[in-house]
Amino acid sequence: MNKPEMNAKSQEIKKYLIKAGVSCKMDDSGVTVGKRYARTDENGIPFAITVDQQTLEDDTVTVRYIDTMEQIRLPVKDTATLIFSFSQGLTTWAEAVAQYGLVNTSAQAKE
Repeated sequence: MNKPEMNAKSQEIKKYLIKAGVSCKMDDSGVTVGKRYARTDENGIPFAITVDQQTLEDDTVTVRYIDTMEQIRLPVKDTATLIFSFSQGLTTWAEAVAQYGLVNTSAQAKE
């Protein structure tokens, strides 16, 4: 895992979100992604964007929706526009799932 590259990509995404008028907070602590998701859930943050090794390979991120715990994977270039569209009620989660498809997580695979 290349942490400096991931941090740089995270900062890039944060800039795009701010430019789009989306309030955001970055969690670059050393805890597991599950604990980070739990933090966002506790704070009522509706969407969590995850930068991971795949992001560095194909310039995509995972977006997780708090209400369903479902995840989609989309290009970084689409992220700020999609989150802004969610915040303005211009796009629904179902529409995003139809466009990008669900990510099959290990938790979903066990069900």
